[in-house]
Amino acid sequence: MQRTITFVQLFTIVLVACGFANLLQAQTTDDVLPPAQWKRIDHSVEHALQWLASQQQRDGSFPTLTQGQPGVTSLCVMAFAAHGHLPGEGPYGTRLEHAIQFIVSCQKPNGVLALVGPLGKKISRNISHEMGSTAAYNHALSALLLSEVYSMGGGDLKKSQESIENALQATLTMQRWPKRRQVDVGGWRYIDPFLDEIYDSDLSITGWQLMFLRSAKNAGFEVPKESIENGVAYVRRCFEPKFQTFALMADPVDQISRGMAGAGILAMAHAGMHDSKEARIAGDWLLKEGFAKYNECRPYSKRGWIDDRYHYSVFCASQAMYQLGGNHWRKFFPPTVAVILDNQAKNGSWNPEAHLDAKFGNAYTTALMALTLGAPNQLLPIFQR
Repeated sequence: MQRTITFVQLFTIVLVACGFANLLQAQTTDDVLPPAQWKRIDHSVEHALQWLASQQQRDGSFPTLTQGQPGVTSLCVMAFAAHGHLPGEGPYGTRLEHAIQFIVSCQKPNGVLALVGPLGKKISRNISHEMGSTAAYNHALSALLLSEVYSMGGGDLKKSQESIENALQATLTMQRWPKRRQVDVGGWRYIDPFLDEIYDSDLSITGWQLMFLRSAKNAGFEVPKESIENGVAYVRRCFEPKFQTFALMADPVDQISRGMAGAGILAMAHAGMHDSKEARIAGDWLLKEGFAKYNECRPYSKRGWIDDRYHYSVFCASQAMYQLGGNHWRKFFPPTVAVILDNQAKNGSWNPEAHLDAKFGNAYTTALMALTLGAPNQLLPIFQR
């Protein structure tokens, strides 16, 4: 595996040759940890990827519940790509090609990327809530992965292009579904209407769908400008001044978590608002909350966490704090890395979530931790600052 520090040094040579040394100095991240810690990260990631590779199933998927496919498999492929491994290349190339084939095979005629999802040429919302909620995540995660790999030139580009185009139309269709509240316009939620509640958008799914749209646009696909603008406007409405961070839903909701703080900051960064007031305030909130206690999950506390997931949250927060840079990144990454490394199992994996999401297994959490440790690599286009 190519070490992160080596990548940074090599990139430095290229930029210096091009006359951009000052730009690199402003963005480099190799000074936040000592060399020995970077080396430990390299070893940890390689151990994690070897474990993930050993778990791959005969159909190309990575293990999880049926309802978690191909989203979990997409996160696993993303973890490899974040450390320089692409389909068809290197020691994991064949495995990753097989995984991409599985992901594409899950796509329905309506464009939705979900093993268990609505059938037919049009997206039906007349489905169970269990199917509607997981299919929304599977679609957004998998569409993002295919777009990122396409941008990086990995796998069967022609087949990926067709799949991305179909997924893009499905994403735009879901964004345009009627909303019962004006405050939810521009966002995404579940595929089923979930009539037991009044909310038609949430920050979690909206963040992933926006990442896909931004990735697809960067890859050369036609993405309506207003779709991104409307999505970002919804994200801004999710900022909760009372708690000084982003909430899961917009007005009036106190469902805050470390994951949603990260998702909000990241969405703002993708919109070119890295230094927005909301992002900086939410970054300060994340520094106070931290991730000192591994796999901590609080349904509710005096600080207001609701529905918090450790691994999911630390992934979102790490990518977000990297985007903020400066003191936010320097104060966040070193202590977070120490906790992550200290709690990696001997086989290279990390525990399942201490939450209802434990059912998705530890291929899911291990992929998230490998992505978290790879935040400074800047290899996935969507996470580049």
